[in-house]
Amino acid sequence: FGRAHPAGASADQLGLRRQPHMHPCCRASAWILIALAADPAAALAASPRKGKATRPAGGGFGAAASKQTSLDAAAKRLLKEAGGDVDAAQEKSFQNAMRALSRSEPELFEALMEAKGGLPTGAAHAKLVELFWDAVAAYIPARQRSVGESGMSAKARRQIDAIAGCAASAGPAVLDVGCGDGALLPHLLRAGADAGRYLGIDLSARMVAAAAAAHPAATFRRADFLELDPSGEYDCCLLNGASQFFADQSCLVGAAAAAVRSGGRVVIAHAQGAAFVAGEHRGNPAVARSCLPTPALLESLAEEHGLQVLPAEECAPGRTPPHTLEGHDFFLVALRKK
Repeated sequence: FGRAHPAGASADQLGLRRQPHMHPCCRASAWILIALAADPAAALAASPRKGKATRPAGGGFGAAASKQTSLDAAAKRLLKEAGGDVDAAQEKSFQNAMRALSRSEPELFEALMEAKGGLPTGAAHAKLVELFWDAVAAYIPARQRSVGESGMSAKARRQIDAIAGCAASAGPAVLDVGCGDGALLPHLLRAGADAGRYLGIDLSARMVAAAAAAHPAATFRRADFLELDPSGEYDCCLLNGASQFFADQSCLVGAAAAAVRSGGRVVIAHAQGAAFVAGEHRGNPAVARSCLPTPALLESLAEEHGLQVLPAEECAPGRTPPHTLEGHDFFLVALRKK
């Protein structure tokens, strides 16, 4: 973000290049962040690009499609203005949210604009993540995210089930940090989690609303994980596709450890692996603040917070080829609280 960036700076100069491996919903909002960093005023005044309608992205998982909410009136209007281009409509939604923030919370908006090196921290970063995923959530119905078995490859199903199994094997009480639209919950329930002892939290109110609509038997809450009072009541604190949005990994793991009972687990996972997250971090560091932890960092974090890194085979038993803690293409690690 910072205004130190010259107006008209290229994406390469800003270090915020489009990443071809990024999911379209992430890539679209990443591009508007590049424009904001180069020239905030121009970016907020810009119109969404016109072009051929984007083919809805698939490959999601979670609640049944019949339970998903439809586009609201504002999202429909922006999508129509964008000629059916979902990415462009999502970008415009993000622009509108930033413009509204400049009026409703000018000091927070200024903190985003003036962030050192274009990397906001604290409340400013939390607000950026919230608005980023609010824009994503607004267009989930337009992307026709399939939930359940129908829209998922066999490989993806095995990976998601492995994550759910690793988490639920610690016990039925699961704290799902960065739960999004509740996508993982059906897999957790099949693996032994209890909907009545599950809590999903997310910074995005839109994501939480979508999750609650899709899974009424479970509890979802809009919350900043680092501001939750540690309860120590959960069997597992699950960070699935979430840890990269925290700059301080020690603070994150410490909070996760405080949330679980003795013998419980902190599970850090990403179905697309460490290489994907590294690219996400390079492409959009204002939002994705870190990479997934290396085995050496995991050991250091475990020692610092009274945890034990479980062997790779125990995290994902029976995988072929055998699972590794490096997690280049599929990341899944569990740390047991002593």
